Amino acid sequence: MAAMATAEPIAERGVSDTFLVPVLDRWLLTSPLQELSAIVNTAALSELADDGKSDSDVFRLSQLLATEPVAEVPVRSGDLEPQFLGIIPTRACNLRCRYCAFGADDVSHKRMSYDLAVNAVDWWVDFAERLGRSAAEIHFFGGEPAVAVDILEVVVHRARAQTSSRELCARFEIATNGACSEEVALFLGDYFDAVILSFDGDHDAQDLQRPAVSGSGSFDLVRRTARILSDAPAELCLRICITEENVASLPEIVRWFCDEFQPTAIDCEPLQRNAQSDLHGLQPADPFEFIRRFDEASAIAAGKGVDAVCATTMRGKPRVSFCPVGNDTLIVHPDGLISACYLQPQDWQRRQLDLSVGRLVGRNMRLNKQRIDRLRRIVADRARCKDCFCKWSCAGGCLVNHTYPGHASEYDASCTQTRVITALSILREMGAEELADDLLLDRQAMVRLACQSSDRFEDSWGKNV
Repeated sequence: MAAMATAEPIAERGVSDTFLVPVLDRWLLTSPLQELSAIVNTAALSELADDGKSDSDVFRLSQLLATEPVAEVPVRSGDLEPQFLGIIPTRACNLRCRYCAFGADDVSHKRMSYDLAVNAVDWWVDFAERLGRSAAEIHFFGGEPAVAVDILEVVVHRARAQTSSRELCARFEIATNGACSEEVALFLGDYFDAVILSFDGDHDAQDLQRPAVSGSGSFDLVRRTARILSDAPAELCLRICITEENVASLPEIVRWFCDEFQPTAIDCEPLQRNAQSDLHGLQPADPFEFIRRFDEASAIAAGKGVDAVCATTMRGKPRVSFCPVGNDTLIVHPDGLISACYLQPQDWQRRQLDLSVGRLVGRNMRLNKQRIDRLRRIVADRARCKDCFCKWSCAGGCLVNHTYPGHASEYDASCTQTRVITALSILREMGAEELADDLLLDRQAMVRLACQSSDRFEDSWGKNV
C-alpha cells in the first residue's frame, strides 16, 4: 500500500507551504509557518502522504502540519508604518571599490541641505510619536555618509533634541566604509547605536577590492576605524564582500575579526556581478566553495560568541521583503526625493521599476499612498520564489538586482547559496550535525538540493518517492 500512496490527503486538508527538500538519502520536511521541521526517510514519506497510522509519530506529524500556522505572514496593508527613516546625506564617496555599483564617479556630489535634514527629522519624530513608537529610528546610507559628517551631526543632534521631551528615544544606524578620520570614527562610536563597517579582510584583499580614490590602499585606515569602534558603545557589524579572491581566506578573516574587533555580527555577502566588477576582473566565488567556507566561518564565529550571517539565509520571523522595499520605509535623498530603496533611481529604471513614493517639501512629506500599496503587493509576488522553501526567509533577495519584474525563473548562484546554507542551518538547529557535514562533503547532493525546481510537498513527493 505504501507504494500506492499519493500526496492528495495532505493537499486536500489545505496544508500550504509545506516543503520537502532532498538531503542525501533522506528528506528535510519543513513548514516555516508552522515552525516545524523533520528529517524523514522514504518509508515515512509514504506513510505521511497517506496520513500515517493513528498511533505513529508520522501520524502526529501529519496532524501538526494540518494545524493553523503559528507564525504570522507580515503582509502590509492599511496605514503607513515605516520601519525607520533613511537618510542619504550625499552620493559622494572617498573610496573606489572595484565592485561598487553605486556609481560614485558618475553622480553629482550634491549634499543634503541642513534645512532638508532638519525638516526630515522633525517630520519623522512627530510621526513616530503618533505611531506610539518607543524609538525614532534613523539609518544613514550613501555614497559614503561620513563624507558629509556635518549632515550626520545635524541629524543626530536635532533628533536627540526633538525626542528629549517626549516618550521617545532616538536610535541611529549607519553603513560606512570606515575611511575616515579618528575624530569621525569616535563620533560614530559614541553617538550611533549600530555601525555596519565594510571591511573585506586582510591587507591584500581590502586594498585590492576597496582602494581609495587616489588608488592607494584603505586597509590601515579602516583597521584603525574598526579598532576605535570596537572600544566604543556602538554595536559593530563587520561586512565582508566575498569574491573569488578572498573566499578561501573567509574562515581566517572571520577568526581575525572576532579576536581583534569583537563585533556583534559579521555579515558575509557574496559578490553580485555588475559592470564595475567585470571591468576590474573581480569574479564571484564558486557558490559551493562559498557555502563550505561560510559554514566553517560560522562555526568559528559561534565559538567566539559572534553571529556570522549571510543576509538571504537569515531565519526568524517570516518576511515578504528582504530589504526596505515594501516595508513602508521612507528614504530621503539629497534632493528631497522620497523612495523605498537606497539605490540610485537609474538602477530601478533599468529594471522598469519606480521605487519613488513621494517628496519632502519644507516640512511637508508628500507621499503617494498608491505607490506604497503597489510596492507592498510587488514584494509579495515573486515568481521565482513561490515554490522555494526559503520564500519566507530569503523573501526573494534584492528586488532591483535579483527578483525584478521579468527576471529569469530558474534559480541562480545566489539561490544556490541561499538554499543550501538555509538547509544546513535547519539541520544544525535540529541537532543533525553529522547529516549536515555529510551534505557539505557531497557536491552532487548539494546540487540536487539547490536545483530542485519545486520544494512543495505535493510536487517534491512525487519525484522523490
